[in-house]
Amino acid sequence: MKIRESIYRLLFKFYYKLKFKFVVKYNDFDPKRKDPYILVGNHSCLHDGIFISTLLRKPPVPVINAFLFVSPFTKFLLTKMYPSIPKRKGQSDLVTVRSMMRTLKGGRGVMLFPEGNSSYYGKESTIPFSTVKFFKKVKRDIVVVKNNGGYLVNARWGAKDVKRGLIEVEFFTLFKGEELEKYSLDEIYSKLQEAIKFNDYDWNREKKHEYNPKKRALGLEKFMYVCPKCNSHQTISTKGNKVFCKNCGEIAHFNKYCLLEGLEFDNLVDWGEYQKNRIPEISKKILYTFGDMFDVDVIKYEKYKIGYVDIEFIENTLHVQHRDKEYSFSLAKIENITLTLKREISFNYEDKTYLFVLRDPMLIYDVVKYKMEELV
Repeated sequence: MKIRESIYRLLFKFYYKLKFKFVVKYNDFDPKRKDPYILVGNHSCLHDGIFISTLLRKPPVPVINAFLFVSPFTKFLLTKMYPSIPKRKGQSDLVTVRSMMRTLKGGRGVMLFPEGNSSYYGKESTIPFSTVKFFKKVKRDIVVVKNNGGYLVNARWGAKDVKRGLIEVEFFTLFKGEELEKYSLDEIYSKLQEAIKFNDYDWNREKKHEYNPKKRALGLEKFMYVCPKCNSHQTISTKGNKVFCKNCGEIAHFNKYCLLEGLEFDNLVDWGEYQKNRIPEISKKILYTFGDMFDVDVIKYEKYKIGYVDIEFIENTLHVQHRDKEYSFSLAKIENITLTLKREISFNYEDKTYLFVLRDPMLIYDVVKYKMEELV
């Protein structure tokens, strides 16, 4: 590693030790290991790739969502401070695969979060089968790094981080490179799924670690769009640790364990499933939201702001009104829609890529995905 990269790593290591409390188990894995291997992790939060790197002497090169490179700050971070491999979500990317293979052949490991997205609701999501095909191809050791508590200290929707919140991190070898040949792809896939499986709510319901959050609910309305008490949508608001519905008043709050109180369920995993079951009904209505619209150059990793827009979803079309121009996006032509960071939705449309920073990103994402699947 370059001296500059090592200095940045030391600064981040100091920062994260102040920010969170870590309990680390290395088991059969040597954190001073220098030979190339593949490190695979569950993607619990937006910080995990960086704080995991600070726990290793020679950390693998992370594979990162390409859209993070369009921000000048994160582009600097991921090219100068933490050199990374860009991967476009939702697309098969031969360039990325070649970059990973070149990195391994050059003597450096590769860090993968095969779920792609950091967790929306606090548990694992589906991983692509192509991941294990890559394992078979390169025949390197597969090491798992699993963390519990990452979602509880750094919620995806943008709540204030829980200061000195506990994160348990565990490393272990899942496969030695030479033994991959004797396993089928299905066997490798099954073992990988089980290895990175997590649910922070189940974990802390048993462990009862106290986090004592102060503004846990702040921003939750970006992801939770249905009130479980009255079934209305786009009525959620938040303050501190409390969750409100404009029809029902206060409906829930987060307790010292970061578990919900006041609803029939104590976690966002079940709430997320509950609201998705309402999507068939919600998608029949005219939906309105607003935000900022960008045109994205995926070759140069630059974005160009078009401006503030009002958005209406009517039947199978997204109608986007800018002060100078109206855009209409037919769902039949939208490709590779993804939800990144806290509020960003992006998709390809007629050879162009657009990005929106929205008030109701999860609602729009879920409705568009549902309607697109209906059209198939």
